[in-house]
Parts: sequence; C-alpha cells; structure tokens
Amino acid sequence: MWAPKTLEVSAQVCKDMSGSTTSILVTGAGGQLGSRLQACAESRPNVTFIGMGQEALNVCDRAAVFEAVATHRPDVVIHAAAYTAVDRAESEEPLALDVNAIAVRHVADACSEAGVPMIHLSTDYVFGDVPRRPLQPTDPTGPVGAYGRTKLAGEQAFLESGVNGALVRVAWLYDAEGHNFMNTMLRLAQTHGALKVVDDQHGCPTAVPVLADALLDMALRGADMPQGVWHFAHEGHTTWHGFATEIMRVAGWDVPVEPVGTEVFPTPAERPAWSVLDGGPLREQMGWPKCTWEDALAQVWALKQAGG
Repeated sequence: MWAPKTLEVSAQVCKDMSGSTTSILVTGAGGQLGSRLQACAESRPNVTFIGMGQEALNVCDRAAVFEAVATHRPDVVIHAAAYTAVDRAESEEPLALDVNAIAVRHVADACSEAGVPMIHLSTDYVFGDVPRRPLQPTDPTGPVGAYGRTKLAGEQAFLESGVNGALVRVAWLYDAEGHNFMNTMLRLAQTHGALKVVDDQHGCPTAVPVLADALLDMALRGADMPQGVWHFAHEGHTTWHGFATEIMRVAGWDVPVEPVGTEVFPTPAERPAWSVLDGGPLREQMGWPKCTWEDALAQVWALKQAGG
C-alpha cells in the first residue's frame, strides 16, 4: 500500500517467445507494494507492467482515472494506492476517505466500464472486536478508527460497483527495503542495543515479495481470478514482540527484546488487538504452497542480504 507521493509513469514491457503478454496497471506504484510488484513483474516475461504514482495519476480525479484506463487499456488493474497514515487519519479522515473510498469507486467504475478485472487491496483494520481465531472474509467488520472506517468504505465501494475481480485484505506488511516494522526494529536495535515491543497485539507478518508474486499470479488469471473478498496471509501468527524476536534471531543479533503492553506506546489511533487473517481459502483456490510467516521472513532476509 501507498501513502500519497510523487512518481512518474514507468513501464516495464516484457514479451515471451510468442509475444503474448498480460498488461497490468498498478496504482500507487511508488509505495512499498507497488515497487515490489514492479520488481517481481520484471522477472516475468509474460507481464507488461504499467506503474502509475500520484503525479502520473491522481486516483481522486475521476476523469483522470477513466482516461488512464482508456489510454493504457490494461488487461488487469491492481489498485494499491491508499492513504496509510493510520495515526494521521484520525485528524485527516476526509482526506483518507477521498483516497481510500471515493477513489476506489472511480477505479472500479472505470474498470467496469472498460471490462477490465480489478484487484483491490484492503486491510485487517476493517475488523474490531473479533473472535480470537483466524479471521474469515465473511466475519463481521467493525473498525475502531478512522483509517479502518475509510478502508471499509472503500471495500463497500468496490463491491457495490459490480466490477469483475477480487478484494484482498492483508496485514502487517514488511519488505527488505523501505519504511516498515522489520527495518525499524533493525535500526532501533543498532541504535539502542535493546528493544521494547508490544506483546498484546496479534497478527501474521506478511512478506511483500511473496504477496506481490501472489497478486501477479491472480492478475494473470484475468477474469478467471477468484472473485469477491479474500484474505492473504502466511501460516501461523505471532505478536509484534514475537516478530521482533524472530527478526533478531534471523539477523543473528544478540539483542534483548522486552515484551510490553500497548499502553506503553500510546498512539492517536487504536490498533486491532487481533489481526490474524486466514489465508487458507485463497491459497487453496490458487494452488499456492503453504508458507509460514517464519519461512517468509527468512526469504525476505535473504533478499535483504542480497541487496534487493
């Protein structure tokens, strides 16, 4: 997902031996997920990648969205653009609503009119007080903050549009590069030599490189991709403390990680206490192999060590 920023249009055009490709337009192409989608697309000879950041496409401008879809004529759109500043959303909810809901309807309507399938990314923040078990797409929503409310409104906009495609909820995204929990923990560990990390919020860390490849798999199915609302998540779950501890272990760093309660680090926005999404149904639909969050972290760490 992506916080508003500037990015020029970039395109990676790849052709296989027969010259047949699937063109995928990605909004929010300058963000963590959008950037990784492009990197993954570059290794797929059957993908034409059309990346559009905010300067290239203001998703809040309905006419511009329709023009972009009509001009580029993609086979699939992955809508990764989003307002993701969770705490700032508490004081900027109208702006967050514009990006996370109204813009979704623009993209969905444009795709529907052009007959283009769409993948829309959403979040665990649409949930509130939920059972302590892996959450299903059909479980009742109940966001506790502005960010979650705007993302839920975006889900409703997507579903009401009638566009062909999939809504995929994700949680706890991180990657080898960029601003995310893993890199923050590594930086703080180097700076302070010890960590205090919340141990009463539960979820499943999601490796963006694995997610990006999965989304490309779905996009390549076009109109035959699984329809409706789905969750993408690795196997297993942990807390932020557990995640930080595993990061230190994988890095080979002898850094103490102290568990603390949420109240130790107060924030403007309330965080979900339980964000464990069940990725099993989508995995089965797509035929992906099982992957634990620990295995995914090992893959991302290897990628980081290789400079990617």
